[in-house]
Amino acid sequence: MSPVHDNTHVDANRRLSDAQQSDNLRTFVGAAARHSGGTVTDRTHRQITRDIAEGFAAHSAQGGATKTEVWEWIRQHASPAYSVEAFESRWEVFENERLIRPHRSKKHQLRHSFHPLGAVFLMICDRLESRGGIDELIALLDRTQELLDRDHPDREAVAHNIVFCQWVFQTFAVQLEALVLDGTLKELMEDQWQYHHQDLDHRVLRLNHDVNRHFPKDVDLAHQAVVMVEAEQRYAHWAAQALLRVLDRAGTTLAFDVLSAEEYLEAARNAPPEQLAEAGLALVADAPQVWLDPGAVVDALEAFVPRHRVRYRPPVPEGSADRDPFGAVAERAVQERARRERAADRMLLEQDRAEMTEELRRSRWPRAVRLLTDLIMLDADRHAPYRLEMGTELIIDREAWVTHLHPVTVHRTHIPAVLPPPDLVASGQGDEES
Repeated sequence: MSPVHDNTHVDANRRLSDAQQSDNLRTFVGAAARHSGGTVTDRTHRQITRDIAEGFAAHSAQGGATKTEVWEWIRQHASPAYSVEAFESRWEVFENERLIRPHRSKKHQLRHSFHPLGAVFLMICDRLESRGGIDELIALLDRTQELLDRDHPDREAVAHNIVFCQWVFQTFAVQLEALVLDGTLKELMEDQWQYHHQDLDHRVLRLNHDVNRHFPKDVDLAHQAVVMVEAEQRYAHWAAQALLRVLDRAGTTLAFDVLSAEEYLEAARNAPPEQLAEAGLALVADAPQVWLDPGAVVDALEAFVPRHRVRYRPPVPEGSADRDPFGAVAERAVQERARRERAADRMLLEQDRAEMTEELRRSRWPRAVRLLTDLIMLDADRHAPYRLEMGTELIIDREAWVTHLHPVTVHRTHIPAVLPPPDLVASGQGDEES
């Protein structure tokens, strides 16, 4: 299995729960299990494996290590929360499974070495802590694309990979469909984080295009590529439905922990007060009762003195020379431009290019129209260092909120087409400081 790609969107600080991690690992290793219940998914056992691997790595310059040396290194550097008996038990299992082997083929050999496949297993465990296998599918798509980028691609290898990708997409789609239809909110919140990725549809469409370009007369291979695209669209549909159900259920049950801090910040800046007030519609507040005794009522009546209202003519408003209606219009334009640039920076983060097609497909019509309008306005603004690219191909998804759209990509150009005038820059900086 290849490592996780840099352009795959992964929240590095987020990890699945212990139960979900164990379920992912148990399901993954179950394909090689000898009998039911024969795999170990406890976090302590995985930590022992990691400590043993690091202990061997610390003694690699010596050509292997003894069991005593490895344990002494773990005790001094890893501060283990387990006993030496647990360490020796795992060591015996690893010797039986040939994960720990004698360093030299000599009798009474005390020095051992750690097989490299053990380190590969730990790398896979790290990915399973935050993902459920989607990274391996992306890696397979990239390997197939590398085959097609060659001068003479291997038709059989390409066909085998495309059929396997199609099958994996269908498997993921079936799992997500069952989760959306029958899963609880807790299961949805936990499981849908495994399918956050970017540019997956772009990879599949590019692969389909290259297959038709390299093998224009191969009807069977073209059909398999089309079936793979359909399977990816079905998977993307159920992944979006899982996220939408989480958001819908969270809004009705006040489970706001499923939303990110950036979404709260965007709502606080742009949402009207009426929409923000909807968060408190389901709250119940019991107002305290007012306690009054008869004596207090009598004292209040005796002390009551009616107030006499005297009406005065209001002063004649004087015109203000400081108010400039044209300046107010220009200031609002600068504020709106700054808002669009902040939105574009949030989309790009620290990158120079971001695919917005998937974001538009997951959005409802009002938000998609506003987002696309902001990007078009930035592209038309000669002073803004952004460029919008819209593809000519049409994406149709009759089950999504946005049924028809084109591929959309936003770029950061770093240098605007025309430098803004000094007064526009000063107004923009003042808006940011306020």
